[in-house]
Amino acid sequence: MNNEQRFAGQIRLALEESSERLPYRVSYRLQSARLAALSRMTEPQELPAQVLAMPSPSGAAALALADGPPRAHVPAGWGRLAMGLLSALVVAGGLYAISEWTEIDRADEAADIDLAVLTDEVPISAYADRGFGVFIENLKKNAQ
Repeated sequence: MNNEQRFAGQIRLALEESSERLPYRVSYRLQSARLAALSRMTEPQELPAQVLAMPSPSGAAALALADGPPRAHVPAGWGRLAMGLLSALVVAGGLYAISEWTEIDRADEAADIDLAVLTDEVPISAYADRGFGVFIENLKKNAQ
């Protein structure tokens, strides 16, 4: 017997002893509260094998102890696969967002350069000059 089972056994014994000393009114109220809770359950559930003491009007003890509501069995492989796919989707979405952000940033930089060129007092003939591209590249390098 492990420690948890021993502890559960001690609790069961303590509850059984204390349930015998409860007044009938308290026992009846506990039983009716339990029945009201059971009537609100949506699906019938089977009771586990472990039973702890709970007073009832007849003096019998019956309260099912479980780890919680029964859960559908999901294989561990499916859970890991789903988490892996979810992680991959999050990473892919983040990379896409970063890519879009850098594209928008580049477009804004190009628009700023175009605006600066168009609002400058440079004659139109300067744009046709072959060295003008080199001049713009030098401006870009100096701006950084």
